Amino acid sequence: MSNKTIGIIGAMDCEVENLKALLNNPKEIKQGILTFYQGQLFDKTVIVVKSGVGKVAGAVCTQLLTDKFAPDFIINTGIAGGIAHGMQVGDIVIAEKLVQHDFDASAIGYAKGYICNNINPNEPTYFYADKELNLKLKKVLEEKMPDIKYHEGVIASGDMFISSNEKKKELREMFNAKAAEMEGAAIAHAATLNEIPFIIIRALSDLADEQAGKNYIFKEKEAADISAKVIENLLERI
Repeated sequence: MSNKTIGIIGAMDCEVENLKALLNNPKEIKQGILTFYQGQLFDKTVIVVKSGVGKVAGAVCTQLLTDKFAPDFIINTGIAGGIAHGMQVGDIVIAEKLVQHDFDASAIGYAKGYICNNINPNEPTYFYADKELNLKLKKVLEEKMPDIKYHEGVIASGDMFISSNEKKKELREMFNAKAAEMEGAAIAHAATLNEIPFIIIRALSDLADEQAGKNYIFKEKEAADISAKVIENLLERI
């Protein structure tokens, strides 16, 4: 997949700094208040950008990236809290689909997570990652990082840090979520509206329970480094 333009979004410095350091002949390009780092990596043009935290920041960043660089596909890398049973800090979650768990029009009869897009008001609205890219991502993990356990399924996004067993149980039962974070579904939404393929990967920094805040502080950088390394390996292979 040489001669492709690939956009990579992370919400925080720790999620993009390793990838920025890999770029050959990088240059900084300002677009709005964001700084995009464009360079070459494995015979591809790669643009790395820090979006900021939250759904609005993620969506705006995706649109600016799309308007300025017209990427062939978008990768969102970062960290998340584990929701499903049997997960451990450091595990990888690959998004099969994503949902905005805090979009709630249930008071007027719609399913929670339905974004009022006139498709199916009785079901949450999901945004689907590119299947071909996900297959390549799983192959990379299995062949190059066999010690890393990975899961594939629903990532739930919302403008809140999940840190209670009660909320964790709700996301698991309502959306069958594997992980929760704060940007992925918004990036997926914007990419879908622009008809750009995307994949979203998260390394678990915590388990979204009452210890989540404490574990996040200690494991944030470690988990972000794992996610970035997976993306590096993927870019080398595709």
